[in-house]
Amino acid sequence: MSSRTTPTEWVDQLEQTLESFDEAGGHRVLSQVFTQLELEDALSVVVLPYLHAMGERWSRGAIGVAQEHFASNVLRSRLSLLMNSEARTEGPLAVLACMPDEHHEFGQMAMSLALSRLGWRTCYLGADTPISELALTCATLQPDAVVLSAHRHETFETHGPALRRIAASASLHVAGPGASDDVGELCDASFLDGDPVRAARAVNEELGGTRPALDAPSAV
Repeated sequence: MSSRTTPTEWVDQLEQTLESFDEAGGHRVLSQVFTQLELEDALSVVVLPYLHAMGERWSRGAIGVAQEHFASNVLRSRLSLLMNSEARTEGPLAVLACMPDEHHEFGQMAMSLALSRLGWRTCYLGADTPISELALTCATLQPDAVVLSAHRHETFETHGPALRRIAASASLHVAGPGASDDVGELCDASFLDGDPVRAARAVNEELGGTRPALDAPSAV
């Protein structure tokens, strides 16, 4: 009997396939990951670590823009399919968005999936969301929670007054490398530190949720 594939080996396989433009191979690896691991574990120990490592390779010039874009597009399409399959019609509602000029969206996609697994409905607005559109969405939907992410703390600081207005009617949370306790205080928000899966659980617990994780999804 062959030994079970480790998360590190799956990360290596994603590097070998996606960064050599092997889309079919990358999807085969992802199918194995999502079949053999719980969704939250697949995100925490394989998908997000791979994305972090890929970003580091890109920043030091070990891979090119085309490789980074190709791999990101494959993963984005796969996570989007999972988000559709995990969508809930009942439960509390969370609006998730990346701040203006913020294009790093995978953490928010992972958090949307983790919240869905905890029984939440989610409205995912994606990358580079204008604050005016975020405010309109929140006024229309009246969500229970709003989660915003950015890589630069200045992004939150620039929009502090508008974020405080949003926080007056919904539980606001800030996440990503640009977030901190100080940023949270400035925006009347809670700071979500670390892994998006843990952050989703923190939002759920903060708002009184004790919902167990739902059954694992079929492979997508």
